[in-house]
Amino acid sequence: MRLQVKLFSLLREICNQNELYLDFEGETAGELWAQLEEQYPALRPLRASRAIAVNRQHAQEEQLLKEGDEVAFFPPVSGG
Repeated sequence: MRLQVKLFSLLREICNQNELYLDFEGETAGELWAQLEEQYPALRPLRASRAIAVNRQHAQEEQLLKEGDEVAFFPPVSGG
């Protein structure tokens, strides 16, 4: 399936782009992240702390994806 992937802040810097269009053979947002880790190994340490949105709704790794979904990944955020 073809997906639009949006990357923000540190993730955008690591991948050197803010948006990707990917052909994806898996089923879940977590599997999509794993595919990105293969292409961009520097993403691996961020797995536990990044956030996911699918079609602008907060999602978990288990979220099933479908053709044309927009998947966004956000790095850890801190502040006060």
